[in-house]
Amino acid sequence: MTPKYIVPAVERTVKLLQALVQHPRGASLAKLTVETNIPKSSLFRILITLQHYSLVIYDAERETYSLGMKLVEWGSVVLDRLDLKVIVHPYLVRLATQMGYSFYLALLDDCEVILVDRADTPDIWRIVTRLGQRSPVHCTASGLVLIAEFSDTQIDEIIKKKGLPRFTSKTITSVQVLKKKLEKVRKFGYAVADRDYKPDLFAIAVGIKDHRGKVVASLMTALHSVSTRSKKKLVQSLAKVLQEESYNISKRIGYRDHK
Repeated sequence: MTPKYIVPAVERTVKLLQALVQHPRGASLAKLTVETNIPKSSLFRILITLQHYSLVIYDAERETYSLGMKLVEWGSVVLDRLDLKVIVHPYLVRLATQMGYSFYLALLDDCEVILVDRADTPDIWRIVTRLGQRSPVHCTASGLVLIAEFSDTQIDEIIKKKGLPRFTSKTITSVQVLKKKLEKVRKFGYAVADRDYKPDLFAIAVGIKDHRGKVVASLMTALHSVSTRSKKKLVQSLAKVLQEESYNISKRIGYRDHK
């Protein structure tokens, strides 16, 4: 954007809103003046205008300003319009091209995993569930990531509804073992499924978070199990790449890291 076209008053307003984001409980006029470097008189007029349109709320008792509910209304419109597949696809293509492996986007629907997009190699695609088909959560890397933050009650409800069917000799069929594995997913930030669902499939997945910090999708890579099993450094490397990219995608859809 050419600087000469930027409107100073609008730029100041944006700077003020960005400052208010950092103060969910509100900030005083004096504090905002210091943080934005906007003259107090000008800042006050901007705040009054934003307050008039419900973009800012004034707490008379505490003498502080905070973001208003109108922004929530506007934000919801944008969030409802987001097409996760459109956003993620370029990441999948770039990862597959640069890394030489297969990458997928998966969602949780009715306690099952659905792959909704992919960028992969033909040989891997033959052993991965096709787009739109459903897979169980308890023995797939994407499924483990998508339910990792669920409460014990939610996990129990899924098991009651779907059970823990066995697909290979490696499939988890114990509630206790499943919950221990989910603890590891939360601890390390990624899930691994090695021959758990299909005898020749090795998969690693990480979560994609939305503006609430909730995992809403998974980013997954799939490889042949035999060629991957003994390559610990490769697994760690791919997990790191997935975590970095999922973080970038999460930021694109509104996630903010408060750490």
